Amino acid sequence: MMQHGFDNSDAAGGGGDAGHDLEFATSVDGSVQQNVPLPPPPPTNNVLSSMTAAAGASANPPYASYSSAAPAPSASSYAPSALPSCLQFNNSDHPAACLFHVLFKGLALLLYSLGSKAMEDILVTVLCIILLAADFWVVKNITGRLLVGLRWWNRVDPVTGNTSWIFESASPSSPDVHVETNTFDYKFFWSIL
Repeated sequence: MMQHGFDNSDAAGGGGDAGHDLEFATSVDGSVQQNVPLPPPPPTNNVLSSMTAAAGASANPPYASYSSAAPAPSASSYAPSALPSCLQFNNSDHPAACLFHVLFKGLALLLYSLGSKAMEDILVTVLCIILLAADFWVVKNITGRLLVGLRWWNRVDPVTGNTSWIFESASPSSPDVHVETNTFDYKFFWSIL
């Protein structure tokens, strides 16, 4: 048997048996107490709060002389964007859906037109197919539903086994449809599609 550089007699506190390689002695520390409430948190530093209270209470703050000489704020010089109204998503009820409605189509078109200069044609083709598949999924499941109330699915007749496609779209002018559509969203969806 292989002997390690550890003396069994030291570990157990007495004469060790030569037949055992290692022998461990364990003891329980009785000074550990459980379910003791936590001490209260240390006091907070009240220096900052006392400084802000003193500054608010003083009638003459040190920066009062600067504020009296400052000019009155003028009206904002911000002008709205000069984008055409069809590209301003602030008229939309779902601006993120409008962005994603254009995003995958635009990326696929950009990749198709400029990608052949930077990468191989087969890679451009594969990436365009992936982008257009993502666009199809987004239009069918997200933007079509949010922007125009578009729903479509395939129904199979259990008796005859015939399939039929059902298409639904909420018209912005029909009051009997449960989905209300924004005219901007409606025009944007069908013009970009």
